Amino acid sequence: MLIFGTRTKTAFIAALFFTCSFCRTTAAQRLNRRRTWFTLFFLPIFPFGRGQDFMACANCGQATPLARPDADRFAADAAQYEAQRLNTETLG
Repeated sequence: MLIFGTRTKTAFIAALFFTCSFCRTTAAQRLNRRRTWFTLFFLPIFPFGRGQDFMACANCGQATPLARPDADRFAADAAQYEAQRLNTETLG
């Protein structure tokens, strides 16, 4: 007997601080990627499609869907900011 199905997993990608368009508060905006996986015996085997990217406000929790190029730019900006922050901490 085979037990198969699907499961949706949400993964945190990056975070940046800027003003939320809904609550108008400067807070962390988290980039998450939601993907649906094929499961066999409750173990994820392979993902369906490229997933859905969305940005969620840490203050109000409102989620906004993002296109893949915008999500990639968000992740690159967050990585650049983190590298810059680490560089200034090690030099200072």
